[in-house]
Amino acid sequence: MTRSTIRNRKFKQPLIILFWLLIWEAVFLIINKEIYLPSPLSAFETLFSLLSDGETYIVIGHSMLRTVSALLLSVGLGVSLGILCGLYPSVHDLLNPLVVVLRSMPIASIIIIAIIWFRSTNVPIFAGFLMCFPLIFTSSVAGIRNTDEKLLEMCRIYRVRKADVVRSVYFRSAVPYINAGIVSSLGIAWKAIAAAEVLALPRYSIGFHLYQSKTWLDPASLFAWTIVIIALSYLFEFLFVKVSGYDKTGKRI
Repeated sequence: MTRSTIRNRKFKQPLIILFWLLIWEAVFLIINKEIYLPSPLSAFETLFSLLSDGETYIVIGHSMLRTVSALLLSVGLGVSLGILCGLYPSVHDLLNPLVVVLRSMPIASIIIIAIIWFRSTNVPIFAGFLMCFPLIFTSSVAGIRNTDEKLLEMCRIYRVRKADVVRSVYFRSAVPYINAGIVSSLGIAWKAIAAAEVLALPRYSIGFHLYQSKTWLDPASLFAWTIVIIALSYLFEFLFVKVSGYDKTGKRI
């Protein structure tokens, strides 16, 4: 990518954001009822008010901890089982129906089951884990199955130990797929965590404040907290892509 292309993209992005803010303002003026849709000015004023309050960062910290916990559980179990199932088709045949069920299960059902089983503070972690695990598992299986057969044949010829083949060939082949699965899971994790917090209502959570916004009929606060979730989701994805060196398609950046 040339420097001029990068400069043009950086110049276009603020204009695109401005365009959608103007659309938002136009829709607000047409509706002209703050209770249905707050103005951009009202939403961002509320956002800046939240960011000036120290308790906001405690709330964000608790929600962030739940999200990170859910992602770590998903990555740990998803990658481990994904590699195992990629290497042994019979194990994949055994576990895949469960993964299909989890992938198809509505998030509301998962949250309600979790509310019955766990304390309110752990419900979002469980829900986030079950939403992200199938995606990371499937990506890991795909990575193992797409390992270069020529490399595997060379390992067989030179009688390389199975453990070394798994670590140096299979796992390295799967890394781009795993990274792509993790990047895709980051946004899903924040949505699942927020939805679970709204229903489970742990005291220090973004979802608790979303629920209060609904109870108090305060759409400006609702939009402000929603902007916080979007910003955190984008930040997580941006940082992971920078650290891992892979984008959501599995390509190196």
